[in-house]
Amino acid sequence: MRVVHCIAWMLALVMTLASARAWAQAPAPDPPAVCGTAAACGIEGAPEAGASSGRAEALELNTLFFFWGIGCPHCEEAKPAVEALAKERPDLRIESIEIRQNAVGRQRYIDTMERLGAEAVGIPTFVVGNSYIVGYTKGETDEQLRALVSSAKGGSAAGNPASRREVFKVPWIGEVDSRAVSLPWLTVVMGLADGVNPCAMWVLVVLLGILMHVDDTRRMLLYAGTFVVMSGVVYFIFMTAWSVLFSLAGLSAMVTTILGVVLLAMGLINLKDVVWFKKGPSLVIPDKVKPGLFRRMRAIANAATTPAALAGITMLAFVVNLVELGCTVGLPAVYTRILSLRGISAASRFGYLALYNVIYVVPLLAVVAAFIGLKRRFVMTERAARVLKAMSGMLLVTFGTLFLLAPELLAGG
Repeated sequence: MRVVHCIAWMLALVMTLASARAWAQAPAPDPPAVCGTAAACGIEGAPEAGASSGRAEALELNTLFFFWGIGCPHCEEAKPAVEALAKERPDLRIESIEIRQNAVGRQRYIDTMERLGAEAVGIPTFVVGNSYIVGYTKGETDEQLRALVSSAKGGSAAGNPASRREVFKVPWIGEVDSRAVSLPWLTVVMGLADGVNPCAMWVLVVLLGILMHVDDTRRMLLYAGTFVVMSGVVYFIFMTAWSVLFSLAGLSAMVTTILGVVLLAMGLINLKDVVWFKKGPSLVIPDKVKPGLFRRMRAIANAATTPAALAGITMLAFVVNLVELGCTVGLPAVYTRILSLRGISAASRFGYLALYNVIYVVPLLAVVAAFIGLKRRFVMTERAARVLKAMSGMLLVTFGTLFLLAPELLAGG
């Protein structure tokens, strides 16, 4: 339906515009002013650009860089702790840098995190030497800051790898460490959940039904397996593009909010289908494109040669993934957003995307095996579609709610 594709393409357009905006905001080269105390630094407002960017190593070890943003609740909680630390350590220089509305400060934050070998993704962030802390929990982070400063004064922070902690308070849940959940485990869970989405399952089952006319079971397995594998490859390309966009727009609160709204809407639509299946807006493959898909599938089954059939399957996989974008955009958007906020290297990110897509095709391959093993009696029933809709809907509502009510869980502020 048109509403499905409008939602998907609107989300993609927002991401593109946000990325372009981030590139267009070219900040001045000078950093914010360095002050002796938190109060003098103007924690309650955006800092002014000032001193030269050249810093001796000794000064870096004697300076606490406090990166914060207007509208960040945890940054507000952290300000009294920074002020208290300034009073306790009059020899400590504190540089307070606002990054959400100050382009100069934002660029300084990005440059600092690049120097540490990390991505600039979360606030509040505290940096001393080569060590840093992301996020703030009252009481606990206060002690960590004191230890960080003391370690730097002793000269140990200059050579140690950066430390990172991301603990946030989530409404109704409590404190959550965003790194407590293993990324490989999260990849497996989300990949499997994405692989059982109703749209992908429907297309595969219909294709298998048409391939029943292929007498050779091995050819049928080759055709179906190729379709599943090529779907995974196309999906990987699609998710890589999303990952790049999210990386470019990683500090945009607008993107997180809009993503939350879209995810919540998609989740509620899926949950609606559990009770009122395909009544009103539904995240399904539009009926008007189904005849075209059927024609492509029949052409594959009737292909004169195997290479011609495989070429048709490759094109079908591309077309299907494009058509079902409205069904599948939710979980990939969540996962690629999480990857962009984990501070991992580009190589690691692509590795996790590859793992996600390997897991994504596992349920589809299982359907192929079941279809052949059960002597082609496997069908996609409405009841099964409702169950898959319920699973997908609950996941999307959960992530959408977190993105709206607790974006700090992923963005650190």
